[in-house]
Amino acid sequence: MDKLKEANIDKNSSTGSVSGAIAPASQKKVLIVDDESVIRWSLKKFFDEEGFATTTASSGIKALKIIEEEDPEIVILDVHLPDHNGLALLKTIKETKPDITVIMVTGHADVRSSVEAMKMGALDYLEKPFDFDNLRKILSSFSIKAESSGGKKLSQKDDFIFSSEKMKEVLRIMERLATKSDVTVLVLGESGTGKNMLCKKLHELSPRNEMPFVEVGCVNIPDHLIESELFGHEKGSFTDAKNAKKGLIEMADGGTVFLDEIGDMPYQMQPKILSLIEEKKFRRIGGLKYIHADVRICTATNRNLQELVEAKKFRLDLFYRLNVATIEIPPLRERREDIHLLVNYFLGHYSDKYQCVTKSISPKAMNFLEEYAWPGNVRELKNLIEKTVLFAKGEAIDIIDIPQGAVTQKYDDEFTVSALKEKMDIEAPPGMSLKAMEEAFIKTALKLSEGNQRKAARLLEISRDTLRYRLKKLGIVSKEIED
Repeated sequence: MDKLKEANIDKNSSTGSVSGAIAPASQKKVLIVDDESVIRWSLKKFFDEEGFATTTASSGIKALKIIEEEDPEIVILDVHLPDHNGLALLKTIKETKPDITVIMVTGHADVRSSVEAMKMGALDYLEKPFDFDNLRKILSSFSIKAESSGGKKLSQKDDFIFSSEKMKEVLRIMERLATKSDVTVLVLGESGTGKNMLCKKLHELSPRNEMPFVEVGCVNIPDHLIESELFGHEKGSFTDAKNAKKGLIEMADGGTVFLDEIGDMPYQMQPKILSLIEEKKFRRIGGLKYIHADVRICTATNRNLQELVEAKKFRLDLFYRLNVATIEIPPLRERREDIHLLVNYFLGHYSDKYQCVTKSISPKAMNFLEEYAWPGNVRELKNLIEKTVLFAKGEAIDIIDIPQGAVTQKYDDEFTVSALKEKMDIEAPPGMSLKAMEEAFIKTALKLSEGNQRKAARLLEISRDTLRYRLKKLGIVSKEIED
């Protein structure tokens, strides 16, 4: 056990131990903060062998003192310390020394806390027992970021065009979670923000990237078919089951299954999804034996799962299981600094694609687009620029070239009730609520457009995505609606 003892450990100190020496100028300094001496010893040995100058501390108090005096480049920080909460200490470090790179140390049960730590600015997290090869990869990533202005960037073909800090954080978390190839990931965000694209990139950057990526639209498969589509069935298990059939889960073996719009998953199917995630196995319909499922589950939704749980439309246990590693993509209106970049990117892309002379945009038109609320997010912006490029008359897009009605409706609270009332000549009875009036407008628009959502959206002077959002919000379900 003598080998496991650190130099200079003061066992009688109530504030912890410190070990290490002043680093040569050429060495990067690492501070290891953990209350377990074996952990400190093993990590110190690793970093010493990798050429770092290593200092250790067994408490938050000592750690803060060392950070103030020695200014290390990297801090390895345990989530649980005898005198500090690791997340609170991380927040203090990032507020006082934002350039320090922090890597959290956690047990498997603390993955949720570690993902939260990444959102607060931690580079990554280490699970006990340590995988030192993975730690080398993390340090390699750190070196790349330290030597460049923005670190590893995704190519423009991925449509991840951004300069905002919010999107940098989203992509940074995604890249870290990509390496944790068994962790279930939940991606939240409004329609059109790029949730499916993010999940595809998560797969491409993961160790599973050479295996299938299977996307399942939970709203696109009828309720009575979804179990068969996901898990398959045995011959004779129901009337039309003339042959055995593999499901999408089985076909994705070794890869990633992306359950899009998981909030719309039928309630009766949710226990089976929970079982799949927890036990990594399933049975075909009519089958007697379990089939192992070596798949990573990624999910996405634009719905509020907490509200669905309260409404008894989504299982609480599944919600807890999904809500461990969560990535939330901000709407475009909350990262307006990205609009200019996106407009120019899509402008160049579609000008080249369609061999159009339109290559630029006037300041007035750009200002108009930057101030618009974009309820349909990046998808709406992309479609608008494509349409504008096709029909613009000159080399530069001016505000007159932007399709009429395409971006005239403000988001949510700016719903122009009075204009729609006048347009569709709806008489509002005395005391009629705003919600009831809005529902009447939408139903009237659907009736006038014979159930066609695109026509109804144009009549309402809103985007199709905004119409879909309001249909869900108001609980309007109509067989007349056509996609």
